Amino acid sequence: MPAKKKPTVPIKLEYWFNDLKSVTRLRELLDDPALQQAIAILKEAAGPTVTSLDDDPHANSQKLAWYAGYRDAFNDLEKLTQQPSTTTNNNQTDEWTHL
Repeated sequence: MPAKKKPTVPIKLEYWFNDLKSVTRLRELLDDPALQQAIAILKEAAGPTVTSLDDDPHANSQKLAWYAGYRDAFNDLEKLTQQPSTTTNNNQTDEWTHL
């Protein structure tokens, strides 16, 4: 049996969300309590502490920026399990709705 061809990275988000099997499988993986606990431990362990902060504000900024990206990676995985909203935001003010 021929090997299944894997998509090359990076793939467009539209392709990802059209593959409902992958979206569902990722949701199942992320719902696993062991993975949730591992993510929580990693986020806590990687976080800044009083002893890890530096006297140099630039160095601290870089550490905090790295940590924010680290946390965002886990949060972005969660976003891949939810179909994006297709509604458009109407930024029209409601100034006349009080009448």
